[in-house]
Amino acid sequence: MVASSVAVSKDQDRAEVPQLSLGMILLMFAWPAIWFTLLIYWIGQQFLVEGGTTPTWYLLLVIVVGTGAELAVGLVLLRREGYRVSSQQIRARIRWQWPKGRKMWVVTVVVFILGMSLSMAMGPLNAKLASVPGFTVPEWWPAAGNPNVEVTGAADVFPDINLTGNYGFVLLYLAIGLLFNIVGEELYYRGYLLPRMRGVFGRWDWVANGLLFTLKHVYQRWLYPGILVGGLSFAFAAGPLGSLPLAMVFHWAGNFLFQTIFLIMAALGAG
Repeated sequence: MVASSVAVSKDQDRAEVPQLSLGMILLMFAWPAIWFTLLIYWIGQQFLVEGGTTPTWYLLLVIVVGTGAELAVGLVLLRREGYRVSSQQIRARIRWQWPKGRKMWVVTVVVFILGMSLSMAMGPLNAKLASVPGFTVPEWWPAAGNPNVEVTGAADVFPDINLTGNYGFVLLYLAIGLLFNIVGEELYYRGYLLPRMRGVFGRWDWVANGLLFTLKHVYQRWLYPGILVGGLSFAFAAGPLGSLPLAMVFHWAGNFLFQTIFLIMAALGAG
């Protein structure tokens, strides 16, 4: 049966997707946590100037190498199931479709608004968690991920980059974020893993996916409250709403919407 040429129902699609064991699911969430921890806390420490923060170039490298590994693993695993690495061949397996019908789009809008609102509301809770022993933020951590630092513009996030008129950097940062952080993470966690978790978690697979996705971010655990809201909304979009592209939109909005606005304003010399 060729997935790209035969229309199948959502239930049929889920039933035919090979399912993972609990141990394999946990391993699939654990290795990226270890990988990012090594990149940030071991390799990254070699490039820190005493008393300074992580250089922007290394932040971009972590995004490319870190989430790039997740993207590559996701594509390789899909290929090992016998599907060519192309959207035409694997779109049914990763739910590459948009919600259908007015009711589904109403739910989509409601979930998006709730997700964005609750995520922003988690700011104070993130800050409180960051004061708990074991969850404190390293002094060198970038401002964008530090709830103890007030961010008023893009210059606070990229202090070592001259942003005025620097449209090349703006495009580079947004392109890297979209391709690796958004496409990479979503294809791996929601495109590949989520459909293969139903055998263990049943209809609550999306909840388990969101929770494990949150725990995976142990390397920035002080942001757990906000990440949990995001992780659950991304998983709901790809799970019950059945749309990986929608999960990518949710993820991009949560991670890059405001950064995009700030960056464009800074490039224009307005912020």
